[in-house]
Amino acid sequence: MNPVDSRSRGETSTRLSIAAVVFAFGMLSAQATLLRDAVGQEASNSGGTTEALRQDVQYLASEELRGRSVTDETIQLAAKYVADRMRSIGLQTDQIAGTPFQSVDVPVGSEVGSQDRNFCRIQLADEETIEAQLGDGFGPLAIGKENAKASGRLVFAGYGITSAEHDYDDYDGVNAEGAVVMILRKEPGISDPDSPFDGVKNTRHAFFATKIANAISHGAVAVLLVNDPASVREATQDQTNRIAQEQQRREGLVQLLENLPEEAVKNRAATQEKIDRIDQLIQSMRLDLLTAQRGVLGLSDAGRQTKQTDAIPVASLARDLADRILSSSGSGLESLEDKIDQTFRPASRDLESVTATVSVDLKPSVATSDNVIGVLPGKGSLADQTLVVGAHYDHVGMGGFGSLAPGTIAVHNGADDNASGTAAMLGCAGELVPRLKSVASHRTVMFIAFTAEERGLVGSQWYVQNPVRPLGNTAAMINLDMVGRLRDNELTVYGTGTADGLESLVDAANERFGFKLYKVASGYGPSDHQSFYRAKVPVLFFFTGLHNDYHRPSDDFDKIDFGDLTRLTDMVSDVAFQLATRPQRPRYAETEKRVQIRRQMTAFLGVQISQRDGSVRITGVTPDGPASKAGLQIGDQIQRLGEKEMRTTADVLSWVRNHSPGDRFEIKVMRNATELTLRGELEKRSN
Repeated sequence: MNPVDSRSRGETSTRLSIAAVVFAFGMLSAQATLLRDAVGQEASNSGGTTEALRQDVQYLASEELRGRSVTDETIQLAAKYVADRMRSIGLQTDQIAGTPFQSVDVPVGSEVGSQDRNFCRIQLADEETIEAQLGDGFGPLAIGKENAKASGRLVFAGYGITSAEHDYDDYDGVNAEGAVVMILRKEPGISDPDSPFDGVKNTRHAFFATKIANAISHGAVAVLLVNDPASVREATQDQTNRIAQEQQRREGLVQLLENLPEEAVKNRAATQEKIDRIDQLIQSMRLDLLTAQRGVLGLSDAGRQTKQTDAIPVASLARDLADRILSSSGSGLESLEDKIDQTFRPASRDLESVTATVSVDLKPSVATSDNVIGVLPGKGSLADQTLVVGAHYDHVGMGGFGSLAPGTIAVHNGADDNASGTAAMLGCAGELVPRLKSVASHRTVMFIAFTAEERGLVGSQWYVQNPVRPLGNTAAMINLDMVGRLRDNELTVYGTGTADGLESLVDAANERFGFKLYKVASGYGPSDHQSFYRAKVPVLFFFTGLHNDYHRPSDDFDKIDFGDLTRLTDMVSDVAFQLATRPQRPRYAETEKRVQIRRQMTAFLGVQISQRDGSVRITGVTPDGPASKAGLQIGDQIQRLGEKEMRTTADVLSWVRNHSPGDRFEIKVMRNATELTLRGELEKRSN
């Protein structure tokens, strides 16, 4: 994940400035703009690729489609649109009983049932009753039993951990048999390297499933989970950042509206509609902020139900309510947390004369949705072989499952994820149909819009298990997922090591387009190409990076860069053309399974750094930047950022890349043989 040249062995002394990198990326982007304009003009001359991309994304990411969830009937409108576009391009759409639709059964987990049957009622010793309702201090969790109501004594069992390895047992001295158990998230000393647990990273005892299974083994009839302060702060800051981002976006639209002439009636109406949508979104996000501040987890935040956790109801309880309950029987929540974290000894207790009733009403369901398939038939000696070009067209609907805006009920438009990839797939089809007409021999090219990727690659796995054309004759698969928001001219291509010749093919294609390529050999990763790679099919996955709007209502049409999306579509078309026509079939190769998905850099630290002999030193500090405000100085040797040890410049860039503006940081440095710990806050990176 190092975007600079790093000759890291021995005497690496590459000067690296995050501010300078921004400038350098800006220069690359300027060069890329020239290339993009040239390619865009070419595309315009050959059928209007850019306009087609714009229309496809605009429809797929429209309010009308309500986020294209497999649980919403609007997914059928999206499927019909894609099928109609395939036909208009000239693809055959009769592969499944005369239709383009391959029906897929999609397990969609749990959904909230009746609001009246989702609640928690606590009867305190002084006969005071605390009522926690759905959306007001209480949230059912899909990891537990789906339909259940349980009552019993209330027991506080600390972190809910039993570990002989760590000589620690939260259930020692309390009787959880027949009780409702209240437990804390994570584990003692989660950020303390002296913790008897790991302290720097979670052990298995911090996992939700481990805690719930342990509660069940001790006889609990229900579990109430209480979120930890660090996670609450992180969720709160994340939501605050998103609100600020949308407010900034609104200000830009208001300014645009003020500058539009009165006679531009349609443009003014469209801009006002966007402003109104953002107002609604901000209002919803502010409600989410209150939920985040109280620490209530979303339905799927603790994971899905397993055989070890499905015996009892499990729910999330707001921290303020947990504090009221615990304070009524002695020490409050924070006091108990501090005691455990400082002593690394349990502070569990039976809450005398306190009883609880926990009611959860969830419903499992299976949705039926369609993969949409269009075929460009092959010719000549290669016709029996298949090249698949795919992209998923589903998203996360109005929120809930898969959303990173917990509790939000708003359209998650999914313009980048993955209207952009679906549009690029259609754009690629539109370019290949005329290009392959004059070719005497080429592979059959199958274009597939997959459903249910957001539910765990279900659509692509279904296809692999039920292929329309023999999987053994499938030469390669190209996947397009989140390709509409190129930044710093960085294009990530996964799978370059999954077959001999793929990396050189991508490099050769890029000579025309000038992307700054970040190549990953592995064919694994959380998108549809993985389904094919596991079936021994070589893959390439094109991706422009995660961003702060990922799986949130703010992933909107107006944030897509259609010039760069056109350029990317043209490059993928070139790669697909080569894979369709080369006589030699790509030879599958094994690759590393562990893959880190690349994130766009949005945060700014404000240092220049150099690397030498396994250490990273600060060689420059941006005036009034986050590092300067934190007290960092030239000559400081960076030892640790947060919980991660820093040994290379790549470590520093990776850490910054995986954080957001507004995130607080703790940095340990060595200054003149003295170790210092400094703190600050990352700022928004300029474009």
